[in-house]
Amino acid sequence: MGIQVVSPVFVGRDEEARTLAAAAADVAAGRPAAVLVGGEAGVGKSRLVAEFTATLDARVLTGGCVEHGADGLPFSPFVAALRGLGDDDLDPAGREALAPLLPASARGPVAGGDEARPRLFEGVLRLLARMAEHRPVALVVEDAHWADRSSLDLLEFLVRNQQSVPSVLIVVTHRSVELDRAHPLRRLAAELSRVPWVRRISLARLSRQEVLGQMRHILDREPDPALVTSVYERSGGNPLFVEALLNSGEPGGVPASLQDLLLAGVERLPGDAVHIAQVVAVSTVSVCDPLLTAVTDLSGRPLADAIRAAVDAAVLAVEGDGYRFRHALMGDAVAAGLLPGERRDLHRRYAEALKSDPALSAGAPSFTELARHLFEAGDTAGALCAAWNAAADAGRSLAYAEQLQMHEQVLAAWDRVPDAAGRIGADRLAVLEKAVEAAYRAGEHVRGEQLATEALDLVDAGRERVRAALLLSQRGRLRAELGMDESLDDHRAAVRLAPDDHPARGFLLNALASRLLDVPLPDEARAAAEQARDAARASGDDPTEASALITLATLDARSGDLDTQLPKLARARSIAENIGAHRVTLRALHCETALHLTFGRLDEAERLSRHALDVAYAAGLCRSTGTGHAAGLVGTLIAAGRWDDALESAAHALELAPPPATHAHLVALKGFVALHRGDPAAAERAVGTCRDLLGDHLRLPDDPLLLPGLDAARLLAQDRLDAACAVVEKALEEPQLAATTYSSWPLLLTGTRVACAVADTGRGATLLDRLRETAAALPVAGPVQAADALAVTAEAAGPADRAAADAATAACASLGQPLRHAYALLGSARAALAEGDRDAAADALRTATALAGKLGATPLAGAAADLARRARLAVGGERPDAPRFGLTARETEILGLVAQGRSNREIAEALFISAKTASVHVSNILGKLGVANRVEAAAQAHKHGLGVAI
Repeated sequence: MGIQVVSPVFVGRDEEARTLAAAAADVAAGRPAAVLVGGEAGVGKSRLVAEFTATLDARVLTGGCVEHGADGLPFSPFVAALRGLGDDDLDPAGREALAPLLPASARGPVAGGDEARPRLFEGVLRLLARMAEHRPVALVVEDAHWADRSSLDLLEFLVRNQQSVPSVLIVVTHRSVELDRAHPLRRLAAELSRVPWVRRISLARLSRQEVLGQMRHILDREPDPALVTSVYERSGGNPLFVEALLNSGEPGGVPASLQDLLLAGVERLPGDAVHIAQVVAVSTVSVCDPLLTAVTDLSGRPLADAIRAAVDAAVLAVEGDGYRFRHALMGDAVAAGLLPGERRDLHRRYAEALKSDPALSAGAPSFTELARHLFEAGDTAGALCAAWNAAADAGRSLAYAEQLQMHEQVLAAWDRVPDAAGRIGADRLAVLEKAVEAAYRAGEHVRGEQLATEALDLVDAGRERVRAALLLSQRGRLRAELGMDESLDDHRAAVRLAPDDHPARGFLLNALASRLLDVPLPDEARAAAEQARDAARASGDDPTEASALITLATLDARSGDLDTQLPKLARARSIAENIGAHRVTLRALHCETALHLTFGRLDEAERLSRHALDVAYAAGLCRSTGTGHAAGLVGTLIAAGRWDDALESAAHALELAPPPATHAHLVALKGFVALHRGDPAAAERAVGTCRDLLGDHLRLPDDPLLLPGLDAARLLAQDRLDAACAVVEKALEEPQLAATTYSSWPLLLTGTRVACAVADTGRGATLLDRLRETAAALPVAGPVQAADALAVTAEAAGPADRAAADAATAACASLGQPLRHAYALLGSARAALAEGDRDAAADALRTATALAGKLGATPLAGAAADLARRARLAVGGERPDAPRFGLTARETEILGLVAQGRSNREIAEALFISAKTASVHVSNILGKLGVANRVEAAAQAHKHGLGVAI
């Protein structure tokens, strides 16, 4: 027909273009934005995004996912998007972090270990932030329905953390109609849709009028109405099918089937070009010229002419240094049209080419692609070897899900390959061991437990005791993640198998001690940790020794011996810091912080939390381990009465996509503040979110009774007393109630308030008696728990026991924790009124009201006002001095940092808030001070002593 196959003018999609433009405007204004573009194959997703990015004043990074990505092409879209980076884009730290993704950028060996993957994710985010400092960046991920698991993990991480890099726009295209319920992208798209800055575009088919416009531009003339009707009806408005129908000939020659429709453009190609299309069709990645030469035997001008013909006919498209089908459906149709023998022969030729020159794989991991071609060619033995090597490649790239898949392929082929062990230099048990480790690191705990069990069935524990012991310990870790009681049995069995003189014994004992500490079984944990310490010292295993010392010091400190144990924790931390064992260092800081918080030393708890965040940031672990320390910081700030600061820090930590347990902990802490500020519905939503994250047991590892306590308190606030009683009754069945007193005493205090609310019922009286009995038997460690114990006694006794109420108030006042103090004062006021001491009651209510007002604790303030009204007491609320210039306490703190010359990013890092939040605070400060810039603000700060030490 002599027509253009592709319309030179983009037709329709005005609303979708406006959505993308709005996202770009958000990014230009410093707000995060991401867009998910979904639609059926051929509907024009890539064309829409290409037209949009062509208009952007931004650096555009584009990477496509490859078909069969789930079978092991780790991080393929990011490798493609970042392939063209220059030396100026990477600083030394970035090179090290990104080495698993971009090995060519590395200056030395690629580091592995548990910390490498979070460091990689953090490194990509920092790279985008570095690039966006000079010019906005648009990251485009194409065909995400083919993305490998690791790519989806990284994509989710980047989107959830966009607030820290607001000048980066993320656009993702994917097929939406072909995702079954189990497809990982379906879950991810649903979750990302709840992120406030994520927009979704569902690209529909074109209308008849839009098809007419498309045809007009393709034909370069006004099409015949009958042709428009025929093309529209047969294409259904799919732009790709419109093009294929027009390319097929006159109206009477319209293909009857979709396959004919898709193949029409290919069949019109000259012979060599058809062969090129067939070769490209059996590849899952773009194919470069040298690889096409190796597979087809074409080269020089004949090869160039064949490729040119396929590209000009819009069958193939150029992608980097290679070629792919312009639309995947065409490639599918061409591959489906090959005879089985033709297909096997092409895969065989690909395999031969890649074996002779792995560099021909055009950026894809060569062994992964080689394994696929060998499997498809029927060479199971060769495929097994290639999959084994591909698994090693994936491990070095930190793509643990893909590493597991490659190991699974090796295991699946094992029985069909003679002397499989000899071919790869490892027996089946060794493959299983590596698969177990990959499963653990990939978070595939169910599959990892199954593989570990299979491996344990193979190992001869009598002859290979250490091998069996390490497998048992690994299965114990996996079972712990799955909440299986058998976890502890595995760890104990591992230690029984380990020879006394083997270097691994200390490691296995330490794993057992750590698990026993978590359960907790303190006496057994102590014995195991002491043995682990001694074994580690004998073998020179410094990280294990440090970890064992942390366990021992934590056990002693939990029983009340804080001051003696703190130097031991510091010594263990010093060992870890000196050898660069970041996770052990952070574990020590976590234990130290928790102990200071338990013992009411809030300033030191805050200092250590912030130090831990600095360590986590420097190690590239801020968004994994670091968020756990952020939860500790939030808890400390809440206890200190700095609730607004706590909420800011919690919000920032949640932006970092923390692990489920940490996520739930942060949500629970936010729910606690919401409840005490008079929003029980928000607390109920928090509990619901935690249930989604943790399951119905609502048990946090670090604070097992926090969530039941929150749930009971919000039910009490909602006057749902039977339900509140049920929650408390269930919580009292916690098997480790006596071993986790730091978590148990707050639950008992809440439970006592619930029981007192229904004390005139049989259920309430029974529950109150049970709570008294539990409290009498529960150990007390430190002043915070002592204060809670006195408060439980006072609440249970009621207004009749003034001595108990005043003792609780005195203990709570000494802590410097305003919420505890205010509640105790309310109890003292009731008890004073019961004795007729109106002046003491008024004083207590006045102080309680002032504390509640500073916190914004409206229910507590309301309870105090109600008591004063009923007692006809004149209680004036004490308002704190109005801050100068109207600055809040947080703004005064930030002004001090501005005066020190800190940037918004440095302020954000110092206070653990987002850079965007810091920017908003600084803008508010400038406005309140009436100054034009930061220099003038600093001058005002020094002049008036605002936030500046003088």
